[in-house]
Amino acid sequence: MPGRGGFIAAVLLILIGAIGGGGAVHATSTVTGYPGSQALNSAMADAWDVLDLASAALPDDVSERDIVLLALNIYYEARGEGISGKAAVAHVTLNRLKDGRFPTTLTDVIMQPGQFSWTRKPPKIEDLEALRASVMVATKALTGVLRDRTGGALYFHAARLGEPEWTRGLTRIARIGAHTFYAD
Repeated sequence: MPGRGGFIAAVLLILIGAIGGGGAVHATSTVTGYPGSQALNSAMADAWDVLDLASAALPDDVSERDIVLLALNIYYEARGEGISGKAAVAHVTLNRLKDGRFPTTLTDVIMQPGQFSWTRKPPKIEDLEALRASVMVATKALTGVLRDRTGGALYFHAARLGEPEWTRGLTRIARIGAHTFYAD
């Protein structure tokens, strides 16, 4: 791993899109060109700050950028949840990556219009402990350490919403934390 100055320079290059791909199969698209890209880049910088790579042995097909993007999705969708709720959100995201009906990169799965509302304009990260937990869960989910307790779910919503219209025809799999999970 490069020294702190080299690491920061590398992160800045990635964030502005000067380096494509980041080395992982799933991190081939950039965050530019999406609604909210500027705010997303700021959120990514916050997530990079708490990323502890020393504690993670990453497989070749998982990049640091994959961890950061998945951590942000976990943070914004489940920051008030415990580890099991955060892990369930991570698995829905990864289940979509494996399903041919969804985009083929982690960035595109997360940034797919209408799927995760936070991506339109990510709010400022205010809970660093929740972000640290989200980074830890993302790392463990991407390295295969966490078991998928969602039963392969591809969709979820806040349980407080009851049964939204869009869930008709889907099979309810589980309620984990404050979310209800579905498959089709």
